[in-house]
Amino acid sequence: MIVRAFVDPNPNPSHFEAWADTICEGLSELNVEVVKTSGLASGFIKSIEMSKAPYAIQLEHDFVFVKRRIDHSIDEILSGMERLGINYLKFNKRANRVRGYDHFMIPAGDERLPVCRINGRSNNPQVIEIDYYRRMVAPLLDPARKGASGIEGWICRQIGGGYVYGELGHPATTAHLDGRDIRWKDRIRRVLYKAASAERRAS
Repeated sequence: MIVRAFVDPNPNPSHFEAWADTICEGLSELNVEVVKTSGLASGFIKSIEMSKAPYAIQLEHDFVFVKRRIDHSIDEILSGMERLGINYLKFNKRANRVRGYDHFMIPAGDERLPVCRINGRSNNPQVIEIDYYRRMVAPLLDPARKGASGIEGWICRQIGGGYVYGELGHPATTAHLDGRDIRWKDRIRRVLYKAASAERRAS
């Protein structure tokens, strides 16, 4: 399995090689390939074009999964997505309920993979079906568009919503560690996560 890190080095392009080395060193147990991009949309498009698997996990650098709240293996999730015809499955950073940009949340799925139908496609951690995104989504994206709006809002306007993992009321399955607007709880979570990671590397 290849883990690809898509990095926009701007506004400090001279630092790209150092960042790439740091990423590879930090993930030395994985097969990592670092790809230079010109922004979020550019990296998203490249990830779709380069993927050789039927599905891909899209994960921004400042998100982590909350493993204890994910009750299915990746194989079970992918099998469920194929069975249910899901091409976008989001992992939520808050409990599954109508809030924020989630204007509706309708229980869906089956007894093997509970999910909810949602109106949008945010850039929260997600599993996407590569063939669908290669045919229907990538051609609509402009690699020059900057920021999350170049993916989130644009995709929602063009192809509509998707699904979120878990039943209605299921607790958050991801944590936002950093980002431009750091909330107090995110700051605490980031410090704790970095401390735990350092302890694991030292042991």
